[in-house]
Amino acid sequence: MCKRDPLSRVRCIAIALLVLTPLAFAADELDRQLLSARLVELKSAVAAGHSTIAMPEVLAALYEERGNTLLWDEARRGALLSALSAADREGLNPHDYNVAMLKQLPALAGLTGAARVDADFALTDSLLRYVYHLRFGKVNPASYLATWNFPRRVRSEDPVAALGQLFAATDFVSVLEAFAPKSSLYHGAKAQLRRYREIAASGNWPLVEGTTVLKPGASAAEIVQLRQRLAREGFLVNDLVSLDYDAPLEEAVRAFQKQHGLDSDGVIGARTRDALNTTVGQRIDQLKVNLERLRWLESDRVSRFLAVNIAGFEVHLIEAGKSIWSTRAVVGTPFRQTPTFTADMTYIVINPDWTVPPTILRKDKLPALARDRGYLAKNHLEVIDRGGKPVDASTIDWSRYARAPFPYLLRQVPGPWNALGRVKFIFPNSHFVFLHDTPSRELFKRSQRTFSSGCIRVENPFELVRILLPDWDSARIDAVLASGRETKVSLRQPLPVLVVYLTALALEDGTVRFYDDVYDRDAWVLAALSAGFVYDAPGGLTIPG
Repeated sequence: MCKRDPLSRVRCIAIALLVLTPLAFAADELDRQLLSARLVELKSAVAAGHSTIAMPEVLAALYEERGNTLLWDEARRGALLSALSAADREGLNPHDYNVAMLKQLPALAGLTGAARVDADFALTDSLLRYVYHLRFGKVNPASYLATWNFPRRVRSEDPVAALGQLFAATDFVSVLEAFAPKSSLYHGAKAQLRRYREIAASGNWPLVEGTTVLKPGASAAEIVQLRQRLAREGFLVNDLVSLDYDAPLEEAVRAFQKQHGLDSDGVIGARTRDALNTTVGQRIDQLKVNLERLRWLESDRVSRFLAVNIAGFEVHLIEAGKSIWSTRAVVGTPFRQTPTFTADMTYIVINPDWTVPPTILRKDKLPALARDRGYLAKNHLEVIDRGGKPVDASTIDWSRYARAPFPYLLRQVPGPWNALGRVKFIFPNSHFVFLHDTPSRELFKRSQRTFSSGCIRVENPFELVRILLPDWDSARIDAVLASGRETKVSLRQPLPVLVVYLTALALEDGTVRFYDDVYDRDAWVLAALSAGFVYDAPGGLTIPG
């Protein structure tokens, strides 16, 4: 034992350190050797297709980059377990990260040898699974959407170095959270998910029974249910027991309708009643699905782009994360869906003509021409050959092309009658989809706007023209329109266009918009989120060594 005088204590501690230090070095070296051997076993298991590690190449590179040393201590383990246990805040499933198994691990300090190395690997495996989901989403959308071409890639040239920052950081949690999307849309959706779960914790909201159309001024028993239903979702209602449909209730109904993409008319019809009777659980699922979609989009964010939300029937010009301009849109029908994809807008055409696409020609125009030979003149259409030369329509036997391939094209000349209106915005793509004006202005008044054959009609296209062509004032645009000549104008810089599908959208003012799943796409995303873990390596992933 060390004596009580200071000098003796110093000597005693020095001797102890001399004795114990080689033991500590020996233990560290043993861990390195065991870890190196375990990595060799892992690589053999991967080659044989027997590995249970989700991302073995990344895991191995992470250890090798850090000298084959153990990565985890109790503080980091606790921080990781806390984050994984709360993964449902991101709309993710903690089960994917083996949380139950991690909770059963003994204290790391009490583990030695192979058991200690295996525990370290288990923690790293769970970390990589979680970071992968935060960064790219659980689901690879290209597996379900044939048109999906958004980049799904690693922006950093060295992802292992980025992951290594976790183990060099003093604040493990902050660095881990930085792998999640940073957009206000994502964080807003997380806040709404938390809010709706708080509502669910106190039980579902009441159903509004019956089928009677309720209008302001009505009096009915189900109006009590209506009041209580609106109040549960946070819409202000002055009285929870009145049978009368009064002015304050009408204001609350209109606010509800606006939030749910409905006609804000204050009338409780079939669509409004369906939205009212959608359960809290269904809204929670909807938010989870759209958090996943936002993770898909995070891979290749740019500072300025045009976003088309198919489900919301809107177009937004985004700069530095803010919507600086928006307009209503008409998108494809459920049978001729607008595809989800991205492409760069490169030019605008004022006074466009319109060459009828093959599908519309076959399904719509040729049958109409077979019934009515005056259809061409009524719709300002002309027949041209494949070289663009006019063809005399009177020489064509239209009946023979009911089944046979049509050897010509139909072109609609520029003018206010043109299906593309007076301007179109071109972002070249294999789907022949673009944004354009339309003569069918009345369709923008509808709350659900699925009427096109796939292209995107915009309500206020010339507002967008003036934004994208800052050198063109109204007088210059009007002069070109008056000329009637097709005029192509190139953009100074290509503008990315993102055609996406979001059925729930958190706004900057703290509210949320829910939209109908018009293309029935939410269910497969939800099913994939509920399925087991699958690793689908992103592009651009290069492993050092």
